[in-house]
Amino acid sequence: MAISLNIFSLVLVPLVYAVGVIFAFVAISQERSSQGAVAWTVALVAMPFISVPLFVVFGGWRFSGYVKKFRTQLAKTPINRDLLPNIPRLTKTELGAMQVIEKLARFPFTRGNEADLLVDAEETYAALFQSIDRATRSILMQFYIINDDDAGRDFAQHLISAAKRGVEVRLLYDEIGCNRTPEAYFSRLRSAGISVSPFGSATRMGKRFQINFRNHRKIAVFDAQIGFTGGLNIGDEYLGKSRRRQAWRDTHLRFAGPTVKAAQFSFLEDWHWATSEQLELDWSIPAIQNDAKTALFLATGPADKDDTFKLFVVQAINAAQESIWIATPYFVPDEEVITALHLAVMRGVEVRLLVPEFSDHWIVGLAVHAWIDRALSNGAKVHRYQPGFMHQKVILIDERLSSVGSGNMDNRSFCLNFEASLLVLDEEFAQKVKSMLQRDFQRSEPMPAGHLASRPLLFRLLVNLARLASPLL
Repeated sequence: MAISLNIFSLVLVPLVYAVGVIFAFVAISQERSSQGAVAWTVALVAMPFISVPLFVVFGGWRFSGYVKKFRTQLAKTPINRDLLPNIPRLTKTELGAMQVIEKLARFPFTRGNEADLLVDAEETYAALFQSIDRATRSILMQFYIINDDDAGRDFAQHLISAAKRGVEVRLLYDEIGCNRTPEAYFSRLRSAGISVSPFGSATRMGKRFQINFRNHRKIAVFDAQIGFTGGLNIGDEYLGKSRRRQAWRDTHLRFAGPTVKAAQFSFLEDWHWATSEQLELDWSIPAIQNDAKTALFLATGPADKDDTFKLFVVQAINAAQESIWIATPYFVPDEEVITALHLAVMRGVEVRLLVPEFSDHWIVGLAVHAWIDRALSNGAKVHRYQPGFMHQKVILIDERLSSVGSGNMDNRSFCLNFEASLLVLDEEFAQKVKSMLQRDFQRSEPMPAGHLASRPLLFRLLVNLARLASPLL
């Protein structure tokens, strides 16, 4: 026994510390954010026995296989040749500060779109199921989570009915998000003739096992004409029927027009990554309505060269002249975002944040307190939503630019998750978003500045520890 302990202390311990130092250099060279690099470096050097296994599973941000596969095998897609030249676009003068956001996206702001705000699960599921029932040719659909509960089984039945009447149905899901969903659920869909596939973020990363990347997008496209995106997954919790969870408050969008083609293209990329199947899709542009809206579909993720979603958030904040309203379930930003909000307050912009009273992830909930304290001390107004868990991801800038999607204000959405948002550049639509958020603010409690100072010392210590770990959350 003594010899075994000596071998352990003389060989294994130095080896693990050496591996920790090597992985620390890897973290420094690969991490996109300085905060993430520092967090990993400290953990790997100080606690290698814990952090080395975690880094093997959760470390790194590269998703190069996705990019390589797309570039080599989707070159024949007619998107650049036939579609983009025919899309009605805005001029540089009309875009103004939005030019930068347009450059972040693969598709431009386009005229000729329709957008309907779906403010809760009842509206969203009703509109979604109606579109499934009305589809005649094709259904493309992906969700992060699909639960095998009443809502999930209702969803499945609508898809099965569509497949029985001859509609070509494809369903993509994230296997980490759906880790509690039994395989029998998806087998039933496949037996009905539906093409079902996991995204493959956990099993097809190539060089090493990875579960840190997630496809968090929620996209649906019907007959290449109608699109959906937003924050809702498929589950009873959104309807307030889950025994395990309180009711969730979330927001979704239904849209039509040229922007649907960008959502379709995003699904095409993800489907091709997951299945290697290259789809033949309809890329024709529908007739443009005179009163239609200007919109842009923003698909972001770890395959991007830059942190596209974070850059969008920072640019939108910097472009604001009057007001910034942000609703997010996880307010765990980084220094760039918190600094942009601080500067916005200093130049006289109204900054209002809406966050949930309680988080569904305890360590994230602790970290949120630290960042809320920073925002309050910088002059922002923060409200905590009271009835249930607020899960919506909405941004409203100057009552002109609205964003509804799947991206949170955290490092995971900034760097690690595949996300999707619809940006609508329209004052009439912005007023609908404003009215929705005003109702949510009325059901929330304002937080006073310095709220953290009145909490117990142990709680403040845990909050600060969680803040240090926030780049890894």
